[in-house]
Amino acid sequence: MKTKLFFLISVFILSYTTVFAQTKINAKKNNFEFFIGYNSGALKNLIFAPVRRYDYNALSYQFGYTRITKREKLFEVQLNYLSSALETNIIAEPNPEYSKIVLNFSSLKQIHKSDKLKIHVGLQTQTNVSSYFDWKQYDFQQKLGIAGRFTYLINDTHSLSSKLTLPFIMWRTSTFEENLYTINRYQSVLWSTEYKYRISKHLDFKVNYNFNYDRLQISNAYRELQHQINLGINFKF
Repeated sequence: MKTKLFFLISVFILSYTTVFAQTKINAKKNNFEFFIGYNSGALKNLIFAPVRRYDYNALSYQFGYTRITKREKLFEVQLNYLSSALETNIIAEPNPEYSKIVLNFSSLKQIHKSDKLKIHVGLQTQTNVSSYFDWKQYDFQQKLGIAGRFTYLINDTHSLSSKLTLPFIMWRTSTFEENLYTINRYQSVLWSTEYKYRISKHLDFKVNYNFNYDRLQISNAYRELQHQINLGINFKF
């Protein structure tokens, strides 16, 4: 009887250890996501037009890829696109077409981990390419900033995540000018927060909100403010 009991316990321990090890090995390290959402923005670009503010509203499309390394670092890539007409009642002219592509690269190191909370910090680069009048005029901006992300696990199904980026340097080249700006004349905030619902081991449903503000303190003032809410899915593999 004792021999049979010892044998059963040994088999159970071996099975549990094998399953646990496989779970660790098979943990999903790659995430690909797609969002579609609504963007509401305001733009002031005096070097483009002497208008106090343009308003625009448009559908936005966002793609993302995240890789989690063996040391729990996050490598993130995000691509966002929108196209709309700039609207104003100040000057009598056709509303110019406005398109914007935003590409982000982040490398974040884990600095805290508990059962519920993870915190990562690092650097992020952002490339903004804007076009006016169907690419007859353009504005290219390259930014570098400090980024931080926290992820809070509510339970096995629900979680929250938020990321804050503070760019401190920007290089701008366009049909209007070419210049390098640092924090004394350039201020920016990029913030996103999202809710994730786990559907299966390979699929999540997400809702996120993005906030973006850019400001150049120059004679030809530049300001842009964006609010964006998105619905999307996340594939894990």
